[in-house]
Amino acid sequence: MSQHYPPQQFYPPTYTQVQDAEYANPYANPYAQNPYNQGPVHSVVAEKWNTKPSYQDLWAVILFLVHLVAFGVFSYIGLKELISKKELDSSISNLHLDSKAIALLAIVIFMGFILSLIYMLLMQRFPKPLITVTLYLSIAIYFITAAVYAYYKQYTLTIIFGIFGLIYLICAFSWRDRIPFAAVMLETVASITKKYYGTIVMGFVGLVLQVGWLILWVMSLVGTYRVFYDKANCSTINGQTTCQNLTPLYIVMIYMLFSFYWTSQVIRTIVHVTNSGVYAAYYFLEGTPQGTGSTPSISSLKRACTTSFGSICFGSLILALLDTIKAIFRIVASNDEGICGFCAACFACLLAWIESLVEYFNHYAYVEVAIYGKSYLRAAKDTWALIKDRGVEAIINDNLVGNVLVMGSILIGVICGLFAFGYIKLLHLPFEDNGLEVFLFVVVCFLLGLTMAIVVTDAIDSGITTTFVALAEDPGALARTKPQLFEKFRQRWPRVVQGI
Repeated sequence: MSQHYPPQQFYPPTYTQVQDAEYANPYANPYAQNPYNQGPVHSVVAEKWNTKPSYQDLWAVILFLVHLVAFGVFSYIGLKELISKKELDSSISNLHLDSKAIALLAIVIFMGFILSLIYMLLMQRFPKPLITVTLYLSIAIYFITAAVYAYYKQYTLTIIFGIFGLIYLICAFSWRDRIPFAAVMLETVASITKKYYGTIVMGFVGLVLQVGWLILWVMSLVGTYRVFYDKANCSTINGQTTCQNLTPLYIVMIYMLFSFYWTSQVIRTIVHVTNSGVYAAYYFLEGTPQGTGSTPSISSLKRACTTSFGSICFGSLILALLDTIKAIFRIVASNDEGICGFCAACFACLLAWIESLVEYFNHYAYVEVAIYGKSYLRAAKDTWALIKDRGVEAIINDNLVGNVLVMGSILIGVICGLFAFGYIKLLHLPFEDNGLEVFLFVVVCFLLGLTMAIVVTDAIDSGITTTFVALAEDPGALARTKPQLFEKFRQRWPRVVQGI
């Protein structure tokens, strides 16, 4: 998209009247920074800020808790099976996890953490150079990594990173004109994160919960599968396995998959709603009589886990159902080469598209939940109407920050994966000649580094989302707290900042 600012004479007529004159200079209007010895500033949203929201979507909370109880029963059955047959000990003994391999995993986790913090500091101090460097350094590292893997005859990894390099090379040229606006946006959100570091802490809390949930779920899944597979009375004759009744096994496995998706979505959304509440408090309450409070992160977390928890469970339930159905179709497609498999693959693609739309929209709707404590359906409806009315969808589509955050996260993951590969080869780990195990270890280290980076970038992403909603709700609040960013919006998208 071209980045030319619209000529002044084409501004809507209402923008040039008295009503919009107050936005022409953000420092000379009621929303500007409050000078000393003057009264409190005015904020439209601050007046409507719900300090005592009521509980929303309680049915979703009850359903989620009932679902957790059912998972707890299956988890108990599965873990009991694993412990009784010592499956955990035998599984661990089959892995080549000597002291060097364990040290590698620990180093990669620490490296990912440090690189992520450095990336955050660079966002705060050098946003524009960081965006440019991230774009082109990512391309260079992808091609260098592909060359290294080609030298060691790891051709699968060579192809993967070569494709990444080509994709980002094309993207870099198409995104060049969008860098200045992205730099202002990134600097703005990063500065708020610096002031309220609880947003980053919340990200790491969410990460710990997600990892703990994943470990518990995997162990429960393996044990539960063994229990219900044995009950199916399966037997193998002449290489053919037949079972009397696999229906209970299928039902339990589908439920376990659904439970994984729903709980994971709830954890992730709690973090997003908490951080969105912090950013919203800054935009709307900074400098007002209400103020942001001494611990906005704790206050926002309390709302997310109590009055807004039902809305979180409701939205997460929709995504979990879509994920589960999509996974079922993909399993059918992979096991059937006929017309059924083809149809299942088509349905899986359709569901993936629908899911991406729902997830994208949920991200913005949850900001309304964080601000006003609305029910999920009302927040979704109001968010869509607000964004369409204000024209903010054009800004969302033109925003480069999300792409840069994804690139930065992948870049950190690639660095960790490349370090792991060099570590394995230089220290001659037991499996260095086993291509499959080397590949798996590199992928695991890549994912560890990526996960560490996502903790930081998710906090920034929540800030970007909240900024767009804040702009749509009350442009004056943004003019008061972040006048430089507001002026960028005013110059490029005058419709957004004109009076409602």
